[in-house]
Amino acid sequence: MKDKDKDKKTDPAAEAKAEAPEKKEEAKKPEPKTVPAEDFDKVTDELLELKDKYLRMLAETDNFKKRNAEELKREKQYASQPVADKLIDALEIFDQALSVPTEDPQFKNFLYGFKMIKDMIMNVLVEEGVKPIPMKAGDPFDPNVAHAIDTSHDPDLPEDVVLKVVKNGYRYKDRLLRPAMVHVNVKPKPEPTPDTPNTEQEKPAENIA
Repeated sequence: MKDKDKDKKTDPAAEAKAEAPEKKEEAKKPEPKTVPAEDFDKVTDELLELKDKYLRMLAETDNFKKRNAEELKREKQYASQPVADKLIDALEIFDQALSVPTEDPQFKNFLYGFKMIKDMIMNVLVEEGVKPIPMKAGDPFDPNVAHAIDTSHDPDLPEDVVLKVVKNGYRYKDRLLRPAMVHVNVKPKPEPTPDTPNTEQEKPAENIA
């Protein structure tokens, strides 16, 4: 019996070592912390603000991509406009050369060759979207497609009509490439005669006491 009682006895130091890890584990467990309502509302507002900035940035990026695509499309659509404008100058020089009167057969052959070259250039421009603006003497003056470089008066024609087309105008697709240069019929204003009374005479200043 005594031997059994001895076996049942345990070492206090061993029991203390066995209980020590359990106490450490209990000590390591963090206690739950409560977040104040003010801090929670502040964090919520900051998250909403960041979300709004993010959505705005996405919208601005999308708009930038659309604008960039439209600009590239527009530049590609009107890429030939500077070249067309320069070629119009060459066509006008051909027109001046072709309008020279001559009776020389050889010179007429040269002019015929110039006319063929001019027609070829014009056909290329038409294929690219260049079109002459139809305008002749007697047409109403349109400042949107024509520029009045001079005025004169023809009593047989109504006012504000084209008297002469000095240079033709051209369009490039839906744009105005260059306006026509014209003379416009404008009735001159009558000059005042010395006998005409001046209705805009200055009134005498009132005497101030």
